[in-house]
Amino acid sequence: MPAPLGDSDPDLDIPLTFSMASLDPIGTPRRSGSLASSMNGLSATNSNSNHHVLNGLGGGSGSRFFSNSVRSNGVATPPVENNGSAANLYQRFEWLKDKESMKDKLTEEILARYAYLEGKHDELVQELEEERSNRPTQSSNDEEMYRSYMHRMTEMLNREAFMLILIDGDGMIFNNVLLRLGEKGGQEAAKRLGESVQQWAKTTLKDCPSDFKVVARIYANVSGLAETCRRAGLVSSPDIINDFIRGFTNSGDLFNFIDVGPGKDRADVKMNAEFKLHIWNYQCRHILFGCSHDDGFARLLEGYAFDDEARSRVTLLEGVKFEKELAKLPFNKKKLDNLFRETKITLTPPDLLTDLPRDRHDSKNAFNPTSGVFTPASRTPAPDTPLYSPKSFPLPGINTPAQSVRGDLTRTNSIASSTAVSDTPAVATPSGGTRGGGWANVARASAGLPLQDMTKKSSEIKAPPGPVIRQNKDGYRVDAHMDYNHDRVYELKKMKYCNQHYIGRGCCHWNSGNGNCPHKHDTKLSKDDLKWLRVVARETVCKKGTSCMEFDCIYGHHCPYPKMTEGSLRGIGCINGENCRFAKEMHGMDTNVVTILHPEDLE
Repeated sequence: MPAPLGDSDPDLDIPLTFSMASLDPIGTPRRSGSLASSMNGLSATNSNSNHHVLNGLGGGSGSRFFSNSVRSNGVATPPVENNGSAANLYQRFEWLKDKESMKDKLTEEILARYAYLEGKHDELVQELEEERSNRPTQSSNDEEMYRSYMHRMTEMLNREAFMLILIDGDGMIFNNVLLRLGEKGGQEAAKRLGESVQQWAKTTLKDCPSDFKVVARIYANVSGLAETCRRAGLVSSPDIINDFIRGFTNSGDLFNFIDVGPGKDRADVKMNAEFKLHIWNYQCRHILFGCSHDDGFARLLEGYAFDDEARSRVTLLEGVKFEKELAKLPFNKKKLDNLFRETKITLTPPDLLTDLPRDRHDSKNAFNPTSGVFTPASRTPAPDTPLYSPKSFPLPGINTPAQSVRGDLTRTNSIASSTAVSDTPAVATPSGGTRGGGWANVARASAGLPLQDMTKKSSEIKAPPGPVIRQNKDGYRVDAHMDYNHDRVYELKKMKYCNQHYIGRGCCHWNSGNGNCPHKHDTKLSKDDLKWLRVVARETVCKKGTSCMEFDCIYGHHCPYPKMTEGSLRGIGCINGENCRFAKEMHGMDTNVVTILHPEDLE
């Protein structure tokens, strides 16, 4: 038997209704406010109508059927009746029906809320799908734009990649063979340098572009370098170094031999600035630093010695052996074969008791005006001693010609080695006759004369007029020294004038009119030009060599070039080495004149 309803339980025969105001916009009851208000309304209605319902059932007072019908919290509880009357059963049925209705409403509310949320979800999903459908295109465009930008940047950085060669030209000097070739030597040096660096880079450096360029910059005091090479006997004239530099610079657009002028450490300052400018330049993939001769560069390099990235971008080039401070630096080092000198240039003070080196004249400069290779006899003073006559008694080896150093040794490095001689005048005898000019007769005749001050110089004796042949103590022909205009000699040499036509016996081809001579004949030359042309002709070796006895011979009879100061030919060969056009016996020949022959001496 079900328990009777409590006194406070409400009547549940009034249907549960919801007002439109209590519904959500989509028609579902509000989760909190609508249900609460509905329950409050239900309680009030049941309280007011409870008495009438019970009376209609014939039951009398409602307290007989219910106890605690409404709880303090306003929630209805099932009615409880001790007897199983129909009214009680009906009331319990209504209560259950109301409960089912509330469950149905709650279920409807949940379903409506779910439908609402599902709709919102579908809307959001649709928006998301639309966003996703648009996003791949935008993202793809952004990614493609980024990749294109990176590709362009990479191309720009790789487009002009280069290797930079920085060389201190004052100390890292190209080898003698290249220097002596002048302009062609400079071109060859640039070619070898570029090819060597390209080959080394492709086999040694990682991530090196295949089309990289080679930039070479050599800094030097050109005038000082040229004069040093001349004084050391590496070249005969400073102009040969100038030609070499011009050939090097003109060999390529990116090869430059830069003259920094005189002054201490000017080349160092330039190299340091270039190094700092390019060390972190991405397009400059590597720096080859030529400084092995000067440990002053160690101060610069020490600042990068412990930076792995910097060390990987620098290689030290070796010419001469690395100085101590440079050798211990942790940089890679490279030596390029057959390019640079391996020893420093040494300038030996001239020995005045031996032949001083003379300037070389086999280049386009022909002869250096300061060389003293050709010195006129009239400028060499004769000693205050009696001279002999070769016509009466030639005495080879007795007369020692005077030597005089011409000009500043640092400029000329040469000694005039010939003297002007003439016939000794006959000495008067007490009987009024004359005797020959022999040494005994001269001494006998001078015995009674008063003493003279021998420190006073006698007047300069002029060279004998007419053509002569000068010979040394061995009877070898010695060419007279000559002064000349350097620039004009060079110009004459380029013009290719016929030597025999202008200063010799005449050109046989020109005279015969066959036109076989390749040289010029129709230009009128001045007196000075004719003299300078003899300097040009002296470069050609006489076919008769040192034994030539032709008084009007215009060609060379011994090598006029300075002796080699280093290498296997030091002291015995000229700076032309094995390529010299003069024979071996024409080198190192004694040029002291002891005999002068006139045409009548050979009659």
